[in-house]
Amino acid sequence: MKIYKSNIRNVKPFITKDSSVIRVITDTTNAPVKNVTLAEASLKPGLSTIGHKHIKTEEIYYFTAGSGIMALNGKSFKVIKGDSVLIPPGVLHKVKNTGKGVLKIICACAPPYSHDDTVNSDYNFKLMIFDFDGTLVESAPGILATANAMAAHYGMKKFSMEQVQTAVGTGLDNFIEDMFPDVIKKVSMNNLIKQYRRLYDVNYKKGLIMFKGVKETLKELKSKGVKLAIVSNKLSQYVKGINEELGIDGYFDVILGSESVRKRKPHPYPLNLLMKKYKVDKSQTLMIGDSQFDMEAGRRAGCFTFFLTYGYADLKAVNRHCPDFKSGNFMDIAKLAEKHKRAGAC
Repeated sequence: MKIYKSNIRNVKPFITKDSSVIRVITDTTNAPVKNVTLAEASLKPGLSTIGHKHIKTEEIYYFTAGSGIMALNGKSFKVIKGDSVLIPPGVLHKVKNTGKGVLKIICACAPPYSHDDTVNSDYNFKLMIFDFDGTLVESAPGILATANAMAAHYGMKKFSMEQVQTAVGTGLDNFIEDMFPDVIKKVSMNNLIKQYRRLYDVNYKKGLIMFKGVKETLKELKSKGVKLAIVSNKLSQYVKGINEELGIDGYFDVILGSESVRKRKPHPYPLNLLMKKYKVDKSQTLMIGDSQFDMEAGRRAGCFTFFLTYGYADLKAVNRHCPDFKSGNFMDIAKLAEKHKRAGAC
């Protein structure tokens, strides 16, 4: 019989969106667990976890340090070191650290904890950050026309829409490297970028399609006072031009294009910049996109993520970043300005 032994001192902690620090003691990541998981959560003074419930999982909290206030289905009570609390399936619960030190909790879940079994009740999104291509707008026809004009110039075969959609997302330099690897050996990247932009200036509004529900959703979110931003690896002049063409330019508080930031997605820098600008916590921020690059940026920034399934994504790569929400309906985003919505995608 193989023995599975772990020690909390050897576990690398991570921060969840409810502001708690988690150290997994034993779960499916380090043992063939079937019926129960064990972890430690710690919460800094003044912070609260996000209220949530589990559909199937029964949970026990054992408080090993500190003091606070816990609520079960809205009924609040004090908790101190040494207390144990049973949380039945379906019961909304949250904890606030009211003490001066760190509040620590040993959490046992049976069956094992799962995002897919978790429903959050306290969403309060004040900032929503959108990707552009494949998220708000189908702009690939203009990209395809530009790429094929360059292909014809260099005696190459025409590209397919699928090839273009697979290559977009991480900036023009990476796109050119993917599409024109042999040409780069003869022509400098700088000259290719200049050539692409000259052609794109003519083609970028070709075949534009705004995805269903985008305008209605943006209007609703704006009316609720949510800050709306675009973070794109496309130059902002093209984003603004397309938005004006489609009549959605007035909904966004800020647009960050590839030239606007020091580091592009999937780096979290643009998201962190916006959270700092608007003084919004990561638990109140939602990153919305159609690719693994958007989900990675959101995950690294520590905010919530919403994956739109109709875009250009590599689904396996997306799932590695565990989006909090998934939908093929853009209008589902507006529902997250309300409470009692489902969380978890993996």
